Amino acid sequence: MSDPRATTEALFPAQSSVLDESALRDRIVSTYEIGPVESCRFLERGDADIYRVETGGADYYLKVSRPPRTAAEAESEARFVSRLAESGVPVVRAARRPDATYASQVLASEGLRPILLFEEAPPPLPKEITAKRMAALGRTVARVHEVADAEDKSYDLPTFDLETAVAERVPHIRRFANEEDQRFMEPVVEWIRSRLVEIPREPPDWGICHADLVLSNVRAGPESDSVTLFDFGSLSRTYRGYDLAVVFWSLGHRDPARHAERWTALLDGYTSIRSLPDRLEEHLPAFLALRELAFLGGNAATLPLRLGTEPFESSFMHDGFDRIRSILAEAGAIP
Repeated sequence: MSDPRATTEALFPAQSSVLDESALRDRIVSTYEIGPVESCRFLERGDADIYRVETGGADYYLKVSRPPRTAAEAESEARFVSRLAESGVPVVRAARRPDATYASQVLASEGLRPILLFEEAPPPLPKEITAKRMAALGRTVARVHEVADAEDKSYDLPTFDLETAVAERVPHIRRFANEEDQRFMEPVVEWIRSRLVEIPREPPDWGICHADLVLSNVRAGPESDSVTLFDFGSLSRTYRGYDLAVVFWSLGHRDPARHAERWTALLDGYTSIRSLPDRLEEHLPAFLALRELAFLGGNAATLPLRLGTEPFESSFMHDGFDRIRSILAEAGAIP
């Protein structure tokens, strides 16, 4: 007699499955217009699972997202990136299928998982980033915003603002933050709200943005002082100032000694294409505090999926709140 504990009526759901490499190669990668595929190998796990796809020529990277991201959002990401490429903006493009779509999806144990296939990205930026390259980045970000302003509203993309962060991410912070930090969080949210409420929700201050312009998502371009934008997985409708604030934050961590000079070069590049968002410098602290809240909440929300890939020490949450305290202290506005 079989052991009843070994039988199930249906597959037990998983929180985050790892999809079979051979099945992906034969059933998904083969549907893209990239030629014969030699291999598909699991590479890394993070916000999405990444597989390296090798062909006889170029290599590609398969990006397998998980719920709640939808195939419609993935399709919109790829279509917008394609539109940027058509407009001459240097980006890492998604591969297309014969029916002119980009996104696939598979029904896995945890639900529908959207899939995109991307070209191989250029090398990372060198450790020391020149002012000329930062100016090129400023021009490139401005071009992204210009193209987005000219686009219609057909893209199925999420909105990222303070209210979204409060609804979707702050509840996860409460699960890990101590009482002191939880008390601190309430006036912080109100302070951010008081600063950002005045920003109009329309171009040029609001629209489709990369929304994660850390320098690891900026790659070297074909020329010595050019750039290529990478990983539009956070593509959202948000504040244009937030897009620039993320670069500001990343620059400060990458090269603190040259931060002011490189930031000025970036803004010079941006303003050679379009005007800066209104009162950008004044709003920077609120954008940076919002980014920290979103970062803490995003990590707390996906913690069970990220263990083993990123450290999450007991001090992780408190250290994040200390960074927020520093941001507000520098702005002269500690709640």
